[in-house]
Amino acid sequence: MYNNDKQALMKHEDYELHATPATGANDGGAGFYPQEGRPVGQQGYVDPRGPALPPMNVSDAVGVGGQRDNIISVHGYMHKQGKRTIKGPIHKSWKRRYFALEKAKIYYFHSHLECRQYFTTRNADLVVGAVELKDALQLRPCARLDLPHKGFEVHTKRRVWVLCPETDEEYRMWFQGVERAIVGNGAGNIIERKLPNVRKYLMKGNQTYRFFYFLFLIAGVVELLAIVFWFVIGLEPCDASRLDTDCATIMKTTLISLRCSNKPFSGWFTPPQWYLQVADVENVQCWHDPPIPQWVSYFAMLFAELLTFALGVLYYLGMWKPVRRGAHYFDEFEPPVPDELWPKVDVLLCHYSEPAEECIDTLMACMNLQYPPHLLQIWVCDDGYCKSKWSKGNPVPTVELNKGILETAGDLRQEVAQFMYDRVCDPNEEMEVYAWRKLHSSANLPSPSRPRVVNRLDCAVGSFRDDYRYPGLPHVTFIGRVKPETHYSKAGNINNCLYNEGANGRYLIILDTDMQPHPKFILATLPFFFDDEDRQDKAKYICCGIGCNSVAKLCCASCQIAGVPEEQISYCSKDCFENAMHVQSAVHRRQVNGTMSDTRSGKIDMRCMNCDAKLGKTGVCRKCNPGSNEGEDVSSLHTYSDDVRDNAVAFVQTPQYFRDCIQLQIGDPMGHRNATFYDAIQTGQDGYDCASFAGTNAMFRREALDSIGGIQYGSLTEDCYTGQVLCSMGWKAQYFRKDFEGEPSERIRLAEGLIPDSVAGSLAQRKRWAKGNFQIALMNKKTQYFDPEWKMPEVQVPSYRKPNNFMRRVFYFNSTLYPLGSITAILFYYITIYFLFSGYAPIYMAGARLVYALVPKLFVQGVLSALSNRTVDNSDVIRSQEVWFAYSFTNCTAVLEAFWWKITGNEPTWFNTGGASRGSTAELPNVIIFFATVVGVLWSVVRFLAGYNSIQTSHGASLLFASLMMGLFIAVKLAPSVRMSIQEYFGWSYESLTDQGNVVGSISIAFGLVFITLWVWIEQPTSNPF
Repeated sequence: MYNNDKQALMKHEDYELHATPATGANDGGAGFYPQEGRPVGQQGYVDPRGPALPPMNVSDAVGVGGQRDNIISVHGYMHKQGKRTIKGPIHKSWKRRYFALEKAKIYYFHSHLECRQYFTTRNADLVVGAVELKDALQLRPCARLDLPHKGFEVHTKRRVWVLCPETDEEYRMWFQGVERAIVGNGAGNIIERKLPNVRKYLMKGNQTYRFFYFLFLIAGVVELLAIVFWFVIGLEPCDASRLDTDCATIMKTTLISLRCSNKPFSGWFTPPQWYLQVADVENVQCWHDPPIPQWVSYFAMLFAELLTFALGVLYYLGMWKPVRRGAHYFDEFEPPVPDELWPKVDVLLCHYSEPAEECIDTLMACMNLQYPPHLLQIWVCDDGYCKSKWSKGNPVPTVELNKGILETAGDLRQEVAQFMYDRVCDPNEEMEVYAWRKLHSSANLPSPSRPRVVNRLDCAVGSFRDDYRYPGLPHVTFIGRVKPETHYSKAGNINNCLYNEGANGRYLIILDTDMQPHPKFILATLPFFFDDEDRQDKAKYICCGIGCNSVAKLCCASCQIAGVPEEQISYCSKDCFENAMHVQSAVHRRQVNGTMSDTRSGKIDMRCMNCDAKLGKTGVCRKCNPGSNEGEDVSSLHTYSDDVRDNAVAFVQTPQYFRDCIQLQIGDPMGHRNATFYDAIQTGQDGYDCASFAGTNAMFRREALDSIGGIQYGSLTEDCYTGQVLCSMGWKAQYFRKDFEGEPSERIRLAEGLIPDSVAGSLAQRKRWAKGNFQIALMNKKTQYFDPEWKMPEVQVPSYRKPNNFMRRVFYFNSTLYPLGSITAILFYYITIYFLFSGYAPIYMAGARLVYALVPKLFVQGVLSALSNRTVDNSDVIRSQEVWFAYSFTNCTAVLEAFWWKITGNEPTWFNTGGASRGSTAELPNVIIFFATVVGVLWSVVRFLAGYNSIQTSHGASLLFASLMMGLFIAVKLAPSVRMSIQEYFGWSYESLTDQGNVVGSISIAFGLVFITLWVWIEQPTSNPF
């Protein structure tokens, strides 16, 4: 009965979806968009200021006669965060409770059954807790982006309650009910009913993170000093139980052969006495004589720790101020964006040798973008349609079709023509597609009499072009680029479209051929170019004085501190402030009557709207208005503006998601989701407006690209370098996700694509990324690659702002030097395998010093890693560690090739996503290391058992355990990628070799029998218990 009553209330006509401000429609549906105008509002958007829910008597609802004082205004399930004693960066868990609002108090229970029973019996033991609205100071929608559902905040004197109803209707119902309760009891401030159009959420836990960062610096330095002064293998005693015994005596009395020396460091270096005292080996008479491979192992570990620490300092510093962003859809702005401000948008699909069907699927997704079609143009930029052959001394190339790509990938030009033919032509049309396509075709090719036919020669010398322009549909253009001798691959393909083919949109979207955008992609990313919470004149409002139409320049300080929206307490002058009698208003009296503490409660303070300076008796800010006191007309205000002076955002990068496939179903063994980059690294860089451009799924401001000459050349990863150049000029680069904000229906993936279909393809892709990023660090930034005869467009650039040069350099080194981190993985392979087969540790195990020299750094780094990845799923963090090992050889090869490119000047080879076949030799190193580690683990056990009775040996159980941990760690991390390589090599299913019962069952029993047999066979019985 209780749920039925609630559902009946939810179906009340007052709770139907309301129109968005942008459309003025009476329904929330999304219909077909005409050629002119803007799209209708998004489904599910609800204005909290809608009609209120009538009060409901819970006692009557449950069939029990109630009284008038037992009236519940609103009830239902909501999510709240639990209370926590110890504050920290990890959010409190969300609890689903049943809430009921009675007068000025919100009760919450474990379920609706306890709620019904409480209002019947008034048994206080049934109540889990309560929110006293008489103590409420503020009520506002919650701007946090990590909520399970859309929520609101109730600020009381003791805490801030964050409550999240489960549906839009319930949210509106609760917001209205709580608002009535607060206002009806004379408590609280003017209620903020809406969130900003664009908002930024600073992640919690930054103070804790920074504290552990400094601990990491200290612990890292201590560890390095300990390796140099305490754990050098040349200081290890030959026999740890007899430190003051000479080598001759030790050799005569030991059961096994030891490598001993009368001098430390094998006699190569005589350390000073203070060095021996620091290492606590000044009394040792006989020293261990390490073999050359063990010395290599020690220096490998020292270099690996030094390199890891240096890169870790930069990496963790990049997470200093992570942020997340949220925004309303562009057509849901309040107030609505005027029609004349809606810009033209170009969508660039970059294609080379991928299957034509993939590009057609992406083209279909672009045609479904929710945006006025007359303001949308789609460019299919085909870089593999034709090829040009150049002969020495001839400025005109020989152009011919690229038959190799056309045969393997398909004729994309003909596929685009067929796609458009099916949509605009009558089914009974007698004209063939090829003939119909020629009606839309044109060719711009060089000739001996006219060798230059384009504006910019560095990206193309000509093109084949098809234009499809029809009413009610976006303008679709196919471009087949005729490449110059040095064609700059994808960067040249994009620049050709921008500067030779006439793309003139104010904004442009860059997509890879397989990345299909969501229909709301433009509406979700465009807001960041029109509304910026950091804009200077955004804090300007209309004067609240009656009949005044000037810009407000001052506001009431008491109300401002209390959180009253400034647009309701702002005035253009002191005269308007006094004439409005603001001090006598109920709004102001609530601030000075104890509902919000005010340090200036005894005075009437006025503050400047721009600089927040205290104003004098005249009510004029001398800093902002030194010359006159004349009012500024409100017509000078611009509610929305994408002018560079108001908004300096160059591009908005969105994540890369991938459509479901077998690799993702088995756990993504090659780490294609790259979650640590998109969910952690990008948010850290976005905190300083320096997000990284990932080459696809990004919206650009055309003026920003024009200011630097388009996509930059000189590196395989032209995308990353382009973003860095833009940030160095003062442009802002932001990162935005839409899949963690709002209701579940609103949490969308803005674009989805395909992953490489093999291990070899994944290795080739990662090799290109690593090689290109490292090229950025090696390249000569002053080299001019652009056509010298081409004149760069003159555009407005951002005015000077503090560019965060230090953090920008940190992000630069993070993105360019990260391939060097794979060197430590290679060194770790050598250290572990040598340790397993020889029993010689890479460092001198100096007793308890290992605990307080090495353990703190490992512990602090583990905590710091967890905090930096607090927004990443644990499975993705584990997968990122695994692929760090899996791609180590690939990244090191990329570093070597980048150095070779720097020395020889040869252009790197272009690898596309599917450019590598299965069974590549690049997979072999991982397979060899994996099996070498497995064999080494078995060999170390056999070696330990063989010396079981020699208790004097230094290669005892402790070292065995240490080597086994290292070996098993590497084997576990390499296992997913190696298993996938074996599956592809033999043509097995990706779901094979995953049956753990085979290992847990008979194979584990077999290994157990072998282990026991060796132990019994090797062990020598003795009657001497001592």
